[in-house]
Amino acid sequence: MLISGSYSGLNEANLSRTAALHKSRSMVGCYRMLILAVALIAVRLVVPFASAEAKAYDTVFYKGKAAGLKIVFEFGHSHVEASNVKITESANGKTTKFYLSGREGQMGTGKIRFAPAKGAKKEVLLEMDPFGDPPSTVKGSYTATSKTVPFTLTKRKKR
Repeated sequence: MLISGSYSGLNEANLSRTAALHKSRSMVGCYRMLILAVALIAVRLVVPFASAEAKAYDTVFYKGKAAGLKIVFEFGHSHVEASNVKITESANGKTTKFYLSGREGQMGTGKIRFAPAKGAKKEVLLEMDPFGDPPSTVKGSYTATSKTVPFTLTKRKKR
């Protein structure tokens, strides 16, 4: 009896160890599946931000100075509506951003008109064909409070 009792005890111990081993293996499998699922979700979220989406147009930058003004023109080649002009006044450091204005009236004139979104009666008029290839220089004028300042912008070198 003593032998059979100890034998059954050993058998029970082996069974409980075997069950624990199977349980730990199934837990490891669950953790592996969980880690894999989290990794796949993370990759799915990061990939759209990591891949660069090509713009439908190229931006050409121009810059110039005239009468205490610093002028930057961002020309959306093949997408004129994306173009804008920024003028910074040296005296007070104030920057005004101008957006395309009155495109229908400008068709065929070889000029592009820009105006601020709101505020003062200012305008920028650039002499260029908006649908042609970007020229190396662009002539224009800035008008504010009945004072007109002519300027010439040069294409900025690519970095």
